[in-house]
Amino acid sequence: MKKAIQKNALILAAFAIACTAVVGVVDLITKDKIALQKQRYLLKTLNEIIPPEKHDNNLYQTCTSFVDGNGNAQKRYLATKGDSPVAVALTATAPDGYNGNISLIVAINTDNSVSGVRVIDHKETPGLGDKIELRKSQWITSFSGKKLEGEKDSRWKVVKDGGMFDQFTGATITPRAIVKAVKESILYFEKNRQSLLNNVNTCQGDK
Repeated sequence: MKKAIQKNALILAAFAIACTAVVGVVDLITKDKIALQKQRYLLKTLNEIIPPEKHDNNLYQTCTSFVDGNGNAQKRYLATKGDSPVAVALTATAPDGYNGNISLIVAINTDNSVSGVRVIDHKETPGLGDKIELRKSQWITSFSGKKLEGEKDSRWKVVKDGGMFDQFTGATITPRAIVKAVKESILYFEKNRQSLLNNVNTCQGDK
């Protein structure tokens, strides 16, 4: 009996080691592919919110890390044309979504108007809060062209709160969180304009 138990234990141990090795190999094989897919998705998103005709540089290569007003690590991508800045795209976090953090990216033109906004990641309720996704609804495009007239601009709220942005039927928390995050991104840009428009790369390959 004892020998049988030891034999089974050795078999299980060998199986566990083999499985771990396989997982490690698969991770090595797919790591670069996943990174490339993420880069392509990011480039696609950046070119949606800052149209290619507006700039002549590679947005992915003009990345700078920064810490936003809430202490979150974020990234900035600079769009230039003829070496002159035309817009920036800032990653942002809306911490008060219905189901937690909502990650987004906000593009702002040098005249302080919004070039575009896209949601990168979220866990909002399917059929309700997920209307922040472009493939589900055009709502996220309502920010394009908008300007913030100061920190106390009362228009930058959902309609239910007296603002100009629609909420979703049965889901007000999600759009309210997005509006707030976009507003905070614009305010951050206005307060840190000079540093955000510097053409430097501090992301060191981790974009």
